Amino acid sequence: MTATQQKVDEVELLQSVYPEYIAVDKEDLVRCRGLEEEEQEHPVLRLTLNFPLLQICVTLPSFYPETEPAELRFQTCLLSSLQEEELFHSLMKITNESLGECILLDVVSAVTEYLESMQSASSPSPSTERQSTTMTNISRLWYYAHHIYSREKRTNMLKWSRELDLTGFILPGKPGVICIEGNADNSREFNVRVRAMNWQLLRLQHEEQEKERLFTEFKELIFDVHGRSNNHQDLGQFRTFLEERNIGDVFTIFFRV
Repeated sequence: MTATQQKVDEVELLQSVYPEYIAVDKEDLVRCRGLEEEEQEHPVLRLTLNFPLLQICVTLPSFYPETEPAELRFQTCLLSSLQEEELFHSLMKITNESLGECILLDVVSAVTEYLESMQSASSPSPSTERQSTTMTNISRLWYYAHHIYSREKRTNMLKWSRELDLTGFILPGKPGVICIEGNADNSREFNVRVRAMNWQLLRLQHEEQEKERLFTEFKELIFDVHGRSNNHQDLGQFRTFLEERNIGDVFTIFFRV
């Protein structure tokens, strides 16, 4: 796959997940789409990421992501200089350590998490009166992965689910999602095992304590795929899958939409 093809696929995925955040230079995108198969010409692709408190102007150079990192430029008057510096260094770490990988989803995720942490820090702590004394016995863990391709990893997780009596699912592809539920001890054991595997990015995105399971088995979810490498699953179908089980809020937790 050429660098131009990778840029187009990444931007189209970002548009499907975060349509409210992204504004793409239409002329650049049209030009890139017309040269996806070309080996000699690699045009630049520019876009803007619009967040509540700041705007990030992004330039994807000719040979991004293979040998050139993305270029990021901030435009904000609502963050302090310290906050802007903290966020900038966080994003530079992503771009510098991920050369050869598409990083825009990680950038959006990092920015939204930082802005939410700012909001949480300025909000009062919830009252302890809201804490429930009811005992719960089902732990449900939700993981976000940069990608899940490895057949070995997927086989291991399916095997562990049987061994530990866990239910839930794996959403393979890019990005990847893992949901497991079971008793607390077995869920913690799964957490130890899955984190011991080699990941580009794996984080525990959300945790719930419930009285009942949502799922009756542990399986892989397969929806319509797209992208040049057929590695992006249809996140709209995934969202519908969650909403049908009355857990559509989890999609918002993962993708901030």
